[in-house]
Amino acid sequence: MTKTALNIDKEKVLRAAEVLGTQGTTATIDAALTDIIARDARAKLVERMRRLTPEQRDAILHSWD
Repeated sequence: MTKTALNIDKEKVLRAAEVLGTQGTTATIDAALTDIIARDARAKLVERMRRLTPEQRDAILHSWD
């Protein structure tokens, strides 16, 4: 892990810590970055699923049977 000096709005960090359930600036920033990366992955997955043909969707749904 790299140590970096940043100018951060302390109120935003406190609010984010409440939302994320974290303690401390480092843990809060790490959790926020992890959340953003996961959100991006979910958005990309949804977009991929929207491009599926009805046949592809049916094949995926029936693969669980």
